[in-house]
Amino acid sequence: MITVSNVSVQFGKRVLFNDVNLKFTSGNCYGIIGANGAGKSTFLRAISGDLDPTTGSIMLGPGERLSVLSQDHFKWDALTVMDTVMMGHTILWDIMKQREVLYAKEDFTNLRNWTVGMQKVMPPLC
Repeated sequence: MITVSNVSVQFGKRVLFNDVNLKFTSGNCYGIIGANGAGKSTFLRAISGDLDPTTGSIMLGPGERLSVLSQDHFKWDALTVMDTVMMGHTILWDIMKQREVLYAKEDFTNLRNWTVGMQKVMPPLC
């Protein structure tokens, strides 16, 4: 759950939004709509922690985290969708990259007979 309490964002004298209060609850899908320049992306940047609101607070529920995919449409073209999403969970992404390094070693295989340093440790599965 994300709770937005009395959030305001302004740049100089320009107020994008003032005293916003809402709660994003689990199990629901939300959309933010508005005219260009209305502050949609700015609001999402505030929720993600990328921008500090002028006033108010944004809280995540206990044990929750938030991942954000930037609006740069071409930044992720070289990656699969799965890799792009997994990169949002940095701990899991690091573990997956370490696993790939292990699997790429010449003396390691995860197929029917698992070898380590050319010594068979498990008979083939039939």
